[in-house]
Formats: sequence, C-alpha cells, structure tokens
Amino acid sequence: MTVHVWFAVACASAPVKPVDLFHPVTDMKTFRFSAVAACLWASTSLLFIGAAQAKAYTLDELLDMARKGNLGLAANAEVTAGVEAQALEAHRTYLPTGDLSSTLAPVPRVQCYSNADGSDPCATTSFKFRPSETFAAITELRGVFTRTELKIVQPIYTFGKISAGVNAAELGVEASRSKESGQVADVELNVRKAYWGAKLAREMMSMLDEGLDYLNDAQKKIEEELADGSGNASVTDRLRLRAMRADIEARSLEARRGADLAKAGLRALIGPGAPADLDVDDAPLETQNVPTRELAAYSDLALTYRPEVKALDKAVAAKRALADLEWRRQYPDLVLLGTATYAYASSIDRPSSAFASNPFNTSGVGVAAAFRMPLDLFVKNAHAQRLRAEAREAELRRNDALGGINFEVEKAYTEMKEAEERLKTVQKGEKATRQWIAAIMQNISVGLAETKDFSDALLAFFQARVRCLQGLYDHNIAVASLTRVSGVDVTKN
Repeated sequence: MTVHVWFAVACASAPVKPVDLFHPVTDMKTFRFSAVAACLWASTSLLFIGAAQAKAYTLDELLDMARKGNLGLAANAEVTAGVEAQALEAHRTYLPTGDLSSTLAPVPRVQCYSNADGSDPCATTSFKFRPSETFAAITELRGVFTRTELKIVQPIYTFGKISAGVNAAELGVEASRSKESGQVADVELNVRKAYWGAKLAREMMSMLDEGLDYLNDAQKKIEEELADGSGNASVTDRLRLRAMRADIEARSLEARRGADLAKAGLRALIGPGAPADLDVDDAPLETQNVPTRELAAYSDLALTYRPEVKALDKAVAAKRALADLEWRRQYPDLVLLGTATYAYASSIDRPSSAFASNPFNTSGVGVAAAFRMPLDLFVKNAHAQRLRAEAREAELRRNDALGGINFEVEKAYTEMKEAEERLKTVQKGEKATRQWIAAIMQNISVGLAETKDFSDALLAFFQARVRCLQGLYDHNIAVASLTRVSGVDVTKN
C-alpha cells in the first residue's frame, strides 16, 4: 500500500507534457486524463506485484523452518541438554571431592605464666589455674583467631560403581536424543500433512473454478434462449443452474477455509518466526515417487533407524546399568584422604611442649588410605532387586512396542499401495467425466441437451475429480506416515 500511495502522489505531482507515446493526442484535456489513468494503472500494477511477493515455500523449506523455529522442539533440546549435564556429573565422580572451611573470631589474651627460676614459661608442662586472672582474660578480647581446614577424598577403587553410573548416564543421553529425534519426526509429519492439505484445498478451488466456467457457459446459453424464445430452455432450467451455482460457491468457501487452516497449522508448527503471509509453492498436487521396496524392507528400516526403537534399546540398557549400579553399592570403597589445617591466634601464646594441644596455633598436613563399607546391606539388596525387576519390565515392554511398530509400518505400507491402485481407477473415471461434460456442452450449444443432463455431467465431474484429488492426497499422506514409522525418507533411495 505504501508503494501504491507514493506512486500515485508522484504521478499527480508530475508535470504533464504533450508527448505522443502510443497515439497522437490533439486535446490537452484528453491527454491529462490519459496520463492520470496511466499513472493509476501503473500504481495499481505495483500494488499487485507487491502483494504477489508473498513467499511460497517448498516442503523441504517448511520442514527446515519447523526444525529451527518450533518451540516444542527447542524445549525438548533443553531436556536433552539437562540429561547431558547429568552425564557430565557422572563422569566427574572420578575427580576428588572434599570441603574447605575457614573461621574468623575474636579471642582473649592467653599467655604462659612466668617461672621463678627464669626459665622459658611456655616450655613447662605444669600450668597453674587462677580463676580471677582467667575470668579477666575471657572478658577482655584482645586478639583475632582464624582457622582453615581442607579435607579431600579421592576414590581409588569403588568395585565398578563409578563406571556403572557413567554407563547409565551415557545411555540416558542417547535415549533422550533418540526421543528428541522422534519428536522432530512428529513435527515433520504434521508439516507434511498441512502442506499436502493446503495443496488439496488449492486444487479443490481450482476444480470448482473450472466447474463455474462450464456453468457460466450453460447459463449464458439458457439466458439467450429465454430472451429470444428459441430452444427448449425453461425458467426451471434457469433456477436449476442458479441452485448449482450457489452450491459451487459454498463449496469454494469451504475449500478456501481448508487452505487457510492448513496455512495456519504450518505457521503454528514453524513457531513465532513464521511469516504472516506464508504460502506453499505452486507445484501441482502430484503423487510422490517412492522406490519399489517390499514390506519386509520397511520393517527392517524401522528396526534400524526409527528413533523410538533406538530410544527403547537405550532405555532398557540404562535400566540394566542402574540396576547394576545399585547392586554394586553394597560393596566397599577404597579412598585416599588428604587433610590440611592452619590455625593462628594473635593473642594466644604457643607452648613448646610436644604434648600440649594448642588448637589456636597449629598447622599440618596428612595423607591416609581409608576403607568404608555401608552397613544397610539388606535395604540396598532389596533396592537392587527392585531395579532389576524394572529392567526386565522395560525389556518386555520394548518387545511389545516392537510389535506395534511393525503393525504401524504394515498399515502405512498397505495404505500407500491401496491409494496407488485407487488413484489409477479414479483417474480413468475423471477422464471419462471430462469427456462427458465436454460432449454435453457441445450439445447445449446446439440445443440438443437438457439442463438436467448438464447438471448430471457436472456433478459426475466434481465427484470424479474429488476422488482423484483425495487419492493423490491419501497417497502422499501414506508416504509421509511411512517415512515417520520407518525412520527414513522413503522417497529417497
């Protein structure tokens, strides 16, 4: 609209010069009118060109947009990222652990008593307790005390606990990724359905427009005969054709609604970044080419490539690894302990006796090997048995699910083959109805056919064409479903 207004204003403000471009102009008023009309025509043409620039996307482009913009897929990717962080946590259990603590506090003045013989007061092993002086020292805070302690535990041998935990975590990551791939495949299936649905609605509208062209010719002939009284046309024929027109126009609105819903579905699948004027490409609705394969080949593809099969396999293996981890938790651990301590008090003396404990002024490091053993063995044993039962349950459910997957493959394959055979039959019927309605139109033009014959032929054409379009749509949807359940794009070798 902006282009339209700008061009119109530019045309209106442009000076008019009597230049003969197409025809000689002898009257200035006529020339001004022609110039303004040319400007309006050009601006209107630019408006339509701008409107026609709405991007029409191919199926591959729509699939790529949905993979990148779908919010549900983005959320699923974050779930996988969380599982990957858990796997990283499991890997890091090989690293040492421990804690570091540091304190800071005020302390009183504490000193060694002077000896009568003049020896070092902090070297004696006998100390006198003087209540009055002790109370005074406690009530007078004259120094600062700090103490820092570091403890480190390094696993040496855990009887397979760490490796079992890492194995379970990695299998969980693979299961999450396979599940995410399955959710991507679900979105792709819905995109394909919406894409082919939009094309089906477009073909329906095209078919109805073609029917309206036949109807317009028939109505024109009826009106001419009624106007001059020639032929066998009657008012009933006119009313019959008007009723047919109303039905066709109503069905055109339904087809347009279907196209709008399909495009809205595509925008919802693509996400917030979807263009508001999104449309599908102009290629006609045709069957997709699928290389010839037997049903067993599709079943083998599903068992090899389908994301759900991979997710089930990894989930069962992860359950087994968790059960193994719980069983190994009954075994002891061998660890290496390391400690470091430093304490200092500015107002407290340091006795030099090796037997005097002075936690206020000390420093030291230590290393030791340790053995630790859980004593709740009966509880851990029962927990391990429960996880083993869950692993066996997961395996049985996997085998049951594989049977369902084989059924889905066979169902999609059967639907595709049935749609192929049905399409061959209905295409013959469509060809016959086209010939029928063409013959009726010729007879109407020479007054040899009745309106009822035309309505019957047009109705038969609509029915045959709808069956043909439905067959094309069903075939492509079956191909999309077969792609989903087999885990590979079946249109490619």
